[in-house]
Amino acid sequence: MPDQFTNPVQGKYEQFWFLYEKETRGNQNLLTFRPFFYSFQDNTTSYRANAYLFPVYYREETNYWYTWTSLFLFTGTGFKHAEGEEESDAILAPLFFWGSGDGPKDQYFSFFPLAGSIRNKISYSRIRFFLFPLYSDWEYKTYKAHSIVWPLVMWGGSESRSEFRIFPFFSRKIHTGKYERYSLLWPFFQWGEEKLNKKEPTNFKIFFPFYLSKDSEEGNMRSRAFFWFPVINSLFSYGYDRKTGQQNYSALFIFFQYATSEKKDLEKLIFFPFYGYSYVANKEAEFISPFYIRLSQNTSHLKSESRFVLPFYSRMVQYFPQTERSDEYTKVWPLFRFHRDADANYTFQTITLLPVRFEAFEEVWEPIVGILEYKKTNSGERRLHLLARLYTQRWTEDYTHIHIPLIAEISKEKTGFSYQFLYGLLGIDTRKEKTEFNLLWWIVL
Repeated sequence: MPDQFTNPVQGKYEQFWFLYEKETRGNQNLLTFRPFFYSFQDNTTSYRANAYLFPVYYREETNYWYTWTSLFLFTGTGFKHAEGEEESDAILAPLFFWGSGDGPKDQYFSFFPLAGSIRNKISYSRIRFFLFPLYSDWEYKTYKAHSIVWPLVMWGGSESRSEFRIFPFFSRKIHTGKYERYSLLWPFFQWGEEKLNKKEPTNFKIFFPFYLSKDSEEGNMRSRAFFWFPVINSLFSYGYDRKTGQQNYSALFIFFQYATSEKKDLEKLIFFPFYGYSYVANKEAEFISPFYIRLSQNTSHLKSESRFVLPFYSRMVQYFPQTERSDEYTKVWPLFRFHRDADANYTFQTITLLPVRFEAFEEVWEPIVGILEYKKTNSGERRLHLLARLYTQRWTEDYTHIHIPLIAEISKEKTGFSYQFLYGLLGIDTRKEKTEFNLLWWIVL
């Protein structure tokens, strides 16, 4: 959905300092009382975005859905169905969850950790709890599970699944035809089988933290790890997969990692934290000690590259092959940012407040502190703003307009020019057949 102007047509533009801005271009409208209110509307797609003292409140919506957030803590979503029914969710995670709708399955309420019910969240159709973690239960399709003093005691199942856990003494997790996993005195002893529905299932064994093994049934895949820990990897590990031609090695936990494949669809070399490179399924990532980061993607839907020198420099380029459009964004924080969007609108702004790309925040707040802004719209109009918009000039080949708050509104066209002081206290307009003079706002001579 567009959240900026896409129509390459001339429109109407009004402004007072940085406080007020209004623009209409085709079926798209912008209205801003900065920084208190921001509104953008596209009547073609029925898309609407509104902000009140962003990020205190922000809302996006169409005729079919809406989403809103307050301070990125309190959030809500909703869907409007063709039959006229509507369902909505409000979240103040993790304390408060509330949902409403026309059906009983759409209605729920929870106040964590006292009691409540949550529907269609965290990959489950329903979650209930009472004095969490004292008691909780959850469901997904035909699967139902219960827990007492979560995660210590848990049991559940369906026709194809079965789970049981008395933590840390014993656990069993079975999905018939897919996997079987067991633990004894977790995390020290773990074993099981996986990919039982594949041509070559695998099995694993863990004697934590000393030894981890994983093997396929016919021996085409094998991996070993010694002194293994989650997240930080192992003292030494190796593995291979003959079917994919992949090999991987690691040493000194996360400090050295190497992987390769015969098909060249996997490459990885890491000397953490000094250097790292990985390539997986047309996606590349590279870092250098650790402030420089490069990310790229090359697929049929998107070709992109991003470079960062944290926290001061970032550059992102995206190309969309199916529409043959591109987007380019560069920021040198806090000095300036440049953006050329997919609809050929250009923006250059000096003084940028955040080291990350955050366009909604930039649109609301940065004109207040900007020393220089330059914009070129896809309609051909150019705009120059200076010193927090104390001076604004807009121009094309056919006209020029200068705005200095209260002092001057100057317009020059091929047919003449106009000048107003204090919006009509004094003024002259030669663009019409007869020159007009303004005096005391309501007197026209």
